[in-house]
Amino acid sequence: MGIFKKKNIEDERITNTKNKIYTEVYSLVMAISGISIFLKYFIYNLGPKSIITELTILIASGVYYVYRSTSLGIVSAEIEMHDRKSKWSQQKKNLLSSIVLGIGIALLFGINSAVQYAEGVNQSISYFLLTTFISLLIYLPFFLIFLVVGGVILKKKSEKAINKMLEDDNSGDNDEKY
Repeated sequence: MGIFKKKNIEDERITNTKNKIYTEVYSLVMAISGISIFLKYFIYNLGPKSIITELTILIASGVYYVYRSTSLGIVSAEIEMHDRKSKWSQQKKNLLSSIVLGIGIALLFGINSAVQYAEGVNQSISYFLLTTFISLLIYLPFFLIFLVVGGVILKKKSEKAINKMLEDDNSGDNDEKY
């Protein structure tokens, strides 16, 4: 019936301003957590136990954002908007970034291994090649699965959520008289 239900009519400008403030607060919390991790771990050398709270905040908020944006269908809409505006599709960018990240980390580990642990040029070359190759075998598939396959899965789940919302909206039309 809704006789005693109070209707809250809100100004769209006020709602958008509130959302901007919430976004700024979220960014501020993420920045403070990042700075705290940096200071505790690298400057004060307190160890990994001291940064568990900050890491939990960073990881949990990221996971929650991905879950909510997927369940509300925002992911597929964002990908579609991105693909309209950009020359490269989101999937191609994810593929390229995963390859670059995998190769970059492999080269970084290879150079680190050659410089820190090798004695002589021949040993440096063999350490570099071995560490780079093994790192490529580990990190390249990880980033490909995480970024490319994960992006495809999120997009499909987001599209499924949109289709379910549309079906729910259309199911109410069956009761109407024409």
